[in-house]
Amino acid sequence: MAARKTTSSKTTAEQGDEQLQQKQFPAKAGAPAVEVDKRSVDGSEGTRFVKEFVVLGRDWTGEEYQHEANKAGVSNEAIQRGLHPRGDVSFDGAKDHPDGQSVTLTYSVDTVPASVDHHPEDTTTPRDIIEDAGGDTSSSKDA
Repeated sequence: MAARKTTSSKTTAEQGDEQLQQKQFPAKAGAPAVEVDKRSVDGSEGTRFVKEFVVLGRDWTGEEYQHEANKAGVSNEAIQRGLHPRGDVSFDGAKDHPDGQSVTLTYSVDTVPASVDHHPEDTTTPRDIIEDAGGDTSSSKDA
């Protein structure tokens, strides 16, 4: 009779793969705020994605149409970084840039890491933001 081979429940390779997965997708390991922070260049506040824009001070008037373009940009960048925006993007403030000629504008939005999003249909897309502001996202424009 042959001896029965015993194995552990997980091989070393499987454990290494699991650790890599947790490092790449911390939200799957129960740490969504860590994943949002790792995917945010300009910082984060919990699961809130933060994006800063630097614009020339002389060109910045703070009119609503300027904010809407930036809000759509925040949503787009969050999605490109593997985060699904939820709800409205907020304008969090403006401050003078160290160059003395520019202004740093800060925006943020609540997000859910795509790796654990069970309701991706609730993602706020740039298209949603543009259309909510009365913009047109159709590819063909009538003359």
